[in-house]
Amino acid sequence: MSVEIDYSDYSDLTLEQFNAAVLRGLEACGMTAETYAKQGCPVDTGRLRNSITHATKNNSGTTHTYKDDHGNTYTQDIGSVNELAAYIGSNVRYAEYQELGTANGVTAKHFLRNAAGNHAEEYKNIIKSSLENA
Repeated sequence: MSVEIDYSDYSDLTLEQFNAAVLRGLEACGMTAETYAKQGCPVDTGRLRNSITHATKNNSGTTHTYKDDHGNTYTQDIGSVNELAAYIGSNVRYAEYQELGTANGVTAKHFLRNAAGNHAEEYKNIIKSSLENA
């Protein structure tokens, strides 16, 4: 008597679907964090608020290209190769002064830090939901 066993290895497909679900969740987290950052951003002309954006990064690495207020183009590698991440930020030159404050009297607003850090449980739930609905 002989027994024949056939099997299929779906680990690559499973990993691909897992990464896709995580990236969808990170994109949703990035959009949500961007909204929170814009809500917390100081507004005078609206230029800083309108410049806030987000980017997501997969395991293969991401290069983000953007233009500053004077039309100069910059390319920046985001994060290390072995990470999945969402980033929020602004390319407006004075964003860092509004975020961190200055020695000569600009009070730190922390609109980016607060958007990223004050909603950790919500971001966790977004990722969890994305994985459950994959």
